[in-house]
Amino acid sequence: MNKSLIGGVILSSVLVLSGCGSTPTWEGMSQTDISEWKALGLDAAASQDWTEAGISAEDAAKWLAANFDLEEAADWAPQAFTAAEAADWKIGGFDLNDAMNAREKGLAPVK
Repeated sequence: MNKSLIGGVILSSVLVLSGCGSTPTWEGMSQTDISEWKALGLDAAASQDWTEAGISAEDAAKWLAANFDLEEAADWAPQAFTAAEAADWKIGGFDLNDAMNAREKGLAPVK
């Protein structure tokens, strides 16, 4: 074999193996956590994303039921809105900033 072919094989092997290492797994999660995420229809990658956003499977279920995706939930949750509260504001036509401003004035969305 020539050296360029051997180098190409080695480079290809490294790229394949490094790609495998970046695939999200269930590692670090209990069987209960994995079951909860799977019950929501989420795979390891999605569950890792929700977890990294600081949202548990239990809370993710509430956000998903309220028709919020991860990005929206990750915006609303740190502002001390529950999924139900955020849904009420959203149904009332408020975006996050408007909801925060209205809440600061003591207002609540009309149900």
